[in-house]
Amino acid sequence: MRKLFWLLLIVGLIGSFMTNPNEKDFKEFIINKYVQEIKGNNPNLAILTEVLAKPAALFTTLSLKTEDYKLCSTYTIININGKKEQYLGIFKQFVKL
Repeated sequence: MRKLFWLLLIVGLIGSFMTNPNEKDFKEFIINKYVQEIKGNNPNLAILTEVLAKPAALFTTLSLKTEDYKLCSTYTIININGKKEQYLGIFKQFVKL
């Protein structure tokens, strides 16, 4: 039972290390998040959504601060409303803190 625990722990740590997202992944996540938020408000304006969301997301990422902990990363941004948001990136996923 102990060997299985250690084996699973090691596999989990290696998997976490290998799937730690980078800044490029986070920027793509933010762009997709903004596109979905704008589409949710007005689904008839698909082309306009793309035009508005990408510059807004890129503007938000100008304030991006990244801390890489090798197994996971934290990302801090200031959104369009001027509020500070933090995200945890682990296993190529992002969770808002």
